[in-house]
Amino acid sequence: MKQIRSSFDHATISSHEINDLQARLTPEIGRIKEAWAAGYATEYASLSLSSDTELLGRVMAHARQAESLNPRMVIIIGIGGSNLGTMALLQALGHTDRSVHFADTVDAPYIQAMYDQAEAMLEQGDEILIIVISKSGSTTETIANAQLFAALLQKHKKEYARNVMVISDEGSPLARIAAQHSFSYLSIPQQVGGRYSVFSAVGLFPLAVMGVDIVALRSGAESMKGACTHETLYKNPAALRAATLYQLYQKGLYIHDTFAFSHALYGIGQWYRQLLAESIGKAETKQGASVHVGITPTTSIGSVDLHSVTQLSLAGPANRVTTFLTIAEQKDISVPSGTAFDSLVPMIQGTSFRMIMQAIVDGTQKAYEYAHRPFMTIELPELSAYHCGQLLQMKMVEIMYLGFLFDIDPFNQPQVEWYKKETRKILSHE
Repeated sequence: MKQIRSSFDHATISSHEINDLQARLTPEIGRIKEAWAAGYATEYASLSLSSDTELLGRVMAHARQAESLNPRMVIIIGIGGSNLGTMALLQALGHTDRSVHFADTVDAPYIQAMYDQAEAMLEQGDEILIIVISKSGSTTETIANAQLFAALLQKHKKEYARNVMVISDEGSPLARIAAQHSFSYLSIPQQVGGRYSVFSAVGLFPLAVMGVDIVALRSGAESMKGACTHETLYKNPAALRAATLYQLYQKGLYIHDTFAFSHALYGIGQWYRQLLAESIGKAETKQGASVHVGITPTTSIGSVDLHSVTQLSLAGPANRVTTFLTIAEQKDISVPSGTAFDSLVPMIQGTSFRMIMQAIVDGTQKAYEYAHRPFMTIELPELSAYHCGQLLQMKMVEIMYLGFLFDIDPFNQPQVEWYKKETRKILSHE
């Protein structure tokens, strides 16, 4: 099986700068290697998800039960780490004819339109499935939407429990509600944080219901173990990416743009945005010293954003590094001839769109070279569950190494709780 490929030829980091971090990273590489598939007792718990056969069995059993309903509409109720991985993979890989919607906001017009569509389906006798996902079990937006759609199901179905799946931590308030009302329930390992949970039931269950090959997805993730725990940085793409980002940050490059040259991969850029921002943006080191570090993640789509942000990227402040994300092989079409537009760009007659896109990618990278703007590349051999699994796993391990280099905790997000607490105070009229 072909593997994803990474290139660092234009990262503008010297071998000396990378070698300076080799000894520093070696103990952390050892810790990650030991933690991989060692269970859920440590902060590296997410590494064990892709090899957990019991988890796969539980997810597949519940997915078959949900599929027996033959739901025409699936509503995934969750926010952030509870839905971004699923959203990204469904965008990348496609899904069955079932309609899928993400209730990840309390924007009333947006949710009302979703509600109206769900009610119309129920009124004509179709089934819908709601999947309520919250690690804590008390996320305000998630519970508001869960109440709304549960009420809708109660309105139209006497026995609606089989239309509800709950995914949460063991013992959470949401898990207790699931038990009380006989909702289907899958747990999240306590040590697996939301943004690292895509290979847990959080991602696997809705993906399986929507027809994604979760076995191949997990296999791809697990296949990265050897590469991402290799002791030599130059043979370890996750550690090398982390080292590169860290060294560039020391030089004032505080922005990391994921430039995906495929609409299918844009959602993965959005998923990575949370992963990088929430994991690395920290006020304190592990020892409690004030640091206020962080890399700002942005996402661009090629070739669309060559006509929106590239002028800034090439001529503006030299404060960003770019990762170009591409796919080697995918479906193709060609430019026809014999139309009124033939003379406008004559060199493209009969040329495949893939060749045109590759020329644009190559031309863009040349422009970045001329402007002395650093970039890395990641190429997927093809768009498949296996290779998406590889990519997401590599990215999560990259962030673990990056957190180690910054000496911050890449698994917590203490400041996110601030808005939640203040929101509850306001709603409680405190």
